[in-house]
Amino acid sequence: MFYRYRYENEIYPTQSRVPLHVRMKLDLTGLKISLKTWLGFSLEERWALCHLPVDSEEEKQTFISYLDFLCRRYFSTAVTSVPAITDPPWEQLGEIPDSVLAKSRETAQALRPDEWHALNSCQRYALYKLSISKNEPEQFFAVLSEFREAGSSKT
Repeated sequence: MFYRYRYENEIYPTQSRVPLHVRMKLDLTGLKISLKTWLGFSLEERWALCHLPVDSEEEKQTFISYLDFLCRRYFSTAVTSVPAITDPPWEQLGEIPDSVLAKSRETAQALRPDEWHALNSCQRYALYKLSISKNEPEQFFAVLSEFREAGSSKT
C-alpha cells in the first residue's frame, strides 16, 4: 500500500522528493537516505519503494535489502542505518504526542483525542513527523486541514 497525501500531489508524477509514506517506512526500518540518493534511483525504483509494504518483519527485511541493493548499485555504499522506531508514538491511540498537540494548538482548534483516534496510522504518522520537522512548518497545517476535511465529509 502507498498512502498519498493531497499536499504532496505535485511530487508524485516525478517523485522529486521522498514521499512522507516512504519516510515512515524508513523510520520503521531504521534507514536513512538523502534526497540526492533518492533522486539517484530510477523513477521505477522509487515507485517500487513507495509500494513495498513494511508491516511484517519479513516485509521490513525485503524493504531494507532492496534499498541496500539500490544504494550499493548506484553509490557503491551500503544504505545508512539509524535506530528504528520500535514503539511509534503515532501508534499510541490513547495519547496524542506532545509535539502534535502543541503544534495543533497553534490553529484555532487543537486536535481532539477523538480526532486522533479516528485517523489511520499513516495520517497519525504525518501529523507526528510534520510536528517535529523544522522544515516547512506550514505542511503540518495543510495535512491537519486535509484530514479534518476528509473526516467531516464522512459524517
